[in-house]
Amino acid sequence: MSATWIDEALRTRCLARRREAVSDSLRAKGLDGLIAYGSGRHSFLASNPAWWLTGLRQIGPHLAIAIPLDGDPFVIATPAYDARRIAERIGDVALTVVDEAEFIETVRRELDRRGLLGKRFAIAGGVQPRRISEAWPAMFATPPQAGDALVSDIARIRDDWAMACVRRGADIAERGWANALTTAHPGMAEYELAAEMEADMRAMGAEDNFQLLSASQHNRAAHRASNRILAAGDVLLGEVTPSVEGEYVQICRTAVFGEPTRLQQDTFALLDGALRRAMAAAKPGTPARDIVHVMNEPIIAAGYETYTKPPYMRTRGHSMALGSLDPEIAVDSDQILLEGMVFVLHPNQYIPETGYVMCGEPVLITRDGAVPLTARMGTLDVIPA
Repeated sequence: MSATWIDEALRTRCLARRREAVSDSLRAKGLDGLIAYGSGRHSFLASNPAWWLTGLRQIGPHLAIAIPLDGDPFVIATPAYDARRIAERIGDVALTVVDEAEFIETVRRELDRRGLLGKRFAIAGGVQPRRISEAWPAMFATPPQAGDALVSDIARIRDDWAMACVRRGADIAERGWANALTTAHPGMAEYELAAEMEADMRAMGAEDNFQLLSASQHNRAAHRASNRILAAGDVLLGEVTPSVEGEYVQICRTAVFGEPTRLQQDTFALLDGALRRAMAAAKPGTPARDIVHVMNEPIIAAGYETYTKPPYMRTRGHSMALGSLDPEIAVDSDQILLEGMVFVLHPNQYIPETGYVMCGEPVLITRDGAVPLTARMGTLDVIPA
């Protein structure tokens, strides 16, 4: 690949270890194998176990990797014209590449010739096309079990390859925002700035970018860029989420066109302090819901308890991992933080006097708490007006 930062040996080792970890989990659960399916759709709102286990960013509508305990893993992928690239990306794993119409029958045939149709399998793949989801129970003698949690429980602890992608993504996000601060100016449309950021981050190696970018004199919330014209006194909100090798990373940022008011500075300091308190408390073994309470305490003490709850606030953080969406930092979460988890932590908040303000960092859970994966935590940035 042309990307010079990629360590192919590390990538190959980690993909093999992931498949080994899945096999160990299958054995412990008394199952005979797992099929991880990919529909070709990818976002940070859903995990992608097929990509996580193959390292393949598919362009076709169907991808499956089978990991049987009795035998070696094998992949069935679409479309047929992409066979050369697919083979390069998955390495030594056995591969069959077919057109869309042949996918299900090819999967069935490859399982049958290995004597696997009578085995106890699990299926991972999240939301699937109806035709695909209905094919699995019809294919096996024993209806397969749900396998998404099996993959998620492994993937929620980031391995070295995932961390390399995450760190690369964090760097791209920071540089993308820094470049936006020098590009933005009064008279520019929001969508023009969003387009500049999109092109900039893709040039740096992001294959995708979920981006909220909006400005107002008094923001009610962050949203996708519109045709609104940026003006002096605006508060610019940025939720910047590039993806590198399928791993999304998010930063949340706020900037003011012109000199910030004392009230704006105080509001940002309040939220930044809440974020830092939550990071210090986010140690292994801590319930995710406790982090919400720690983050909310100074905001509530400042008189804004109403605004720490829906509809003003939904969650205080969330994972966007390729293989797992754990944890979600929410008041109703029963998840426990584990060393090696990575997620965005953000006290993004509406404050009546100043409007919506954003600050948030991707963090890694360590024994000493959450450490930021950014080189510099967000500040209340200033854009000359």
